[in-house]
Amino acid sequence: MPLHRLTSVRLGVTSIDETSAFFRQFGLAEGARGVFSTRDGGEQVSLEIARRRSLLQLGVGAADGDDVARIAARVEALHGAVRMEWRSGGDELVVVEPVTGLPVSITVAAPLATSMPKSAPMNGPAQHVVRTDRPSDAVLTAAPVAVSNLTHLVYGSPNQPETLRFFTDVIGFEISDQIPGVIAFTRCGEVHHNLAVQGAPVPFVHHIAFEVDSVDEVVRGGSAMVQSDPGRQVWGVGRHAFGSNWFWYLREPGGTFIEYTADIDRISRAVPQLCKVAPNTNKYHIEDVHRAGGIMAILGELARAGKL
Repeated sequence: MPLHRLTSVRLGVTSIDETSAFFRQFGLAEGARGVFSTRDGGEQVSLEIARRRSLLQLGVGAADGDDVARIAARVEALHGAVRMEWRSGGDELVVVEPVTGLPVSITVAAPLATSMPKSAPMNGPAQHVVRTDRPSDAVLTAAPVAVSNLTHLVYGSPNQPETLRFFTDVIGFEISDQIPGVIAFTRCGEVHHNLAVQGAPVPFVHHIAFEVDSVDEVVRGGSAMVQSDPGRQVWGVGRHAFGSNWFWYLREPGGTFIEYTADIDRISRAVPQLCKVAPNTNKYHIEDVHRAGGIMAILGELARAGKL
């Protein structure tokens, strides 16, 4: 997969000042007015005035220029069905999703390098004790929550299958999990989902998630935000089934849900993801797979190749 992470979102908001105040308290660092950085991802959020809350652009990072060129070649092969434009002297490729009109900006970007601290010791039941005679550091710390990076978002489309096809077949995302025709969780790196595409009456961004270091940080951040303004509370704290991530959802003043998240699943690029066990040919059938040893034979081959 030539893509490896989300780089940025450009959001349409009804009040830059009100949403900026929310993001500052949430843990993002403001540079220029309405431009925010995460600890590890750099500048990742920019705000613009809009009539209603909206996603104005999504940024995706590629490994190198050849990867960007391959996306451009796939667009050209569609003979005008999808619009694209080179910007910034050829360093940025902008491809427009045809159903919703969402511009997707693809640039060469460095891999995410985290400065995550060591995990805090946690006591377990009975004799599983690793911390004695002192409270948890999560209780003692007065430091604000450090937001690591822009991790994922959920985007609604009135034609979910077509929008999903654009992101997978044209841009190069891969499907991790899905409920066909309802929602698909896709990734552009090893994180379980960077973009979930769901069916919706109109195009809109349901929520945007930012990764923090641990569930302690999810709880600290969410608690502080709700204590400051109880009207921000949406859902959490909890843990999802798809992606296994901890979450706490909050509502920014314009109405978009913003999520603290931690401990989301990673899907290794070294291990094949077996979504369907059937020969990719009409010459053989699933019965032939069974006669050849079935699932256990497949797992054996993966083990011999050092993939398990």
